[in-house]
Amino acid sequence: MRRDPDNATDSVPRTAIEIASSTASREGLPDIAVCDFALPVPGAPEVSIHVRNKRLPGKPVNDQKVVVFVHGASYAGSVVFDHPMFGGGSWLDYMAVHGFDAYVFDIRGYGRSSRPPEFTSGAGARSPYAKTADALHDLAAVVDFVRQRSGAAQVNLIGWSWGTSIAGGFAAEYGELVRNLVMVAPLWTIRNTPVVALSRWMMAAMPTPALGTVDFLGAFRNVPKAEARKRWVRGLEDTLAEQIMPAAEFDAWWQALSAVQCTPGAENDTVRVPNGVMADLIDIWGAGGATYTPERIRAPTQLLWGEWDVDTPLSMAQDVFDRLRGASYKRLEVLARGTHSMALELNRVDLYRRAREFLETRFN
Repeated sequence: MRRDPDNATDSVPRTAIEIASSTASREGLPDIAVCDFALPVPGAPEVSIHVRNKRLPGKPVNDQKVVVFVHGASYAGSVVFDHPMFGGGSWLDYMAVHGFDAYVFDIRGYGRSSRPPEFTSGAGARSPYAKTADALHDLAAVVDFVRQRSGAAQVNLIGWSWGTSIAGGFAAEYGELVRNLVMVAPLWTIRNTPVVALSRWMMAAMPTPALGTVDFLGAFRNVPKAEARKRWVRGLEDTLAEQIMPAAEFDAWWQALSAVQCTPGAENDTVRVPNGVMADLIDIWGAGGATYTPERIRAPTQLLWGEWDVDTPLSMAQDVFDRLRGASYKRLEVLARGTHSMALELNRVDLYRRAREFLETRFN
């Protein structure tokens, strides 16, 4: 997959299709230019990736402030990073308002990106769809597109959960294309990996795994709304859970998610999610392996972790931090009053601010 970075943009961006363009207005925010694109992926003619860009209209692009967001295992990036919460804007809005040329995309099989026939017909017998290697190809196509469209030689990357492995893998492989890297709730190898320990760690509403066995997974899995809410706030008292993620906010967010990722025939109660990440959890991370080598990352790297995160424990962030021996600068921060999904919670702006300030800092 290694390519010449000087020629990396030759094949993809010219065939990207702009599918929507508008100016978004929200109370308390300046106008923001919004463009949506359908982007093909080299070597995968059946795949079309949805990409969204937000920036301040009429402003030249600052080539040091181009950022690409990479989502996690269950929810589309266009809804995780670009859904307004608590009467304010989204993380994408926040970055655009602060002068960033901000991009988000949905990995194949998620959200507004293309889906294989198995999405409609059910899990079926086909192997798990959209593994980490596939997501890395999608990100590579997006970065090629963003670099040509913006004119920037490098991009900043922000990954969340599984997205940290995708962004980290890209930074390790294509370091010359990455200015800074932010990892939110980093995913890493799972300690104590017997089947019982692994099944206890894995998120609710997912099938109980058997190490080395992925055939039972199918291409997709279904995630019910009630189970997603339960997993989100598990370990928290009810009053605290309602403070950081009120039921009304969760309902509105889930409505937006189900509009682009709903399980066929399930109305709004269940979303359908690719199982590729599950296969990697069983075959790779749960077996003590990894999909990338943090030691190869050269870009300044920030790791951010919410103190109530029970999906990716602090030990994972610490393990990644210790392995970032080649990074020109590294920082690990623990943020108060946040879960694994802090990006959508009451205290999300603290997360946004810390990531933005890191990306605006010059380290070399």
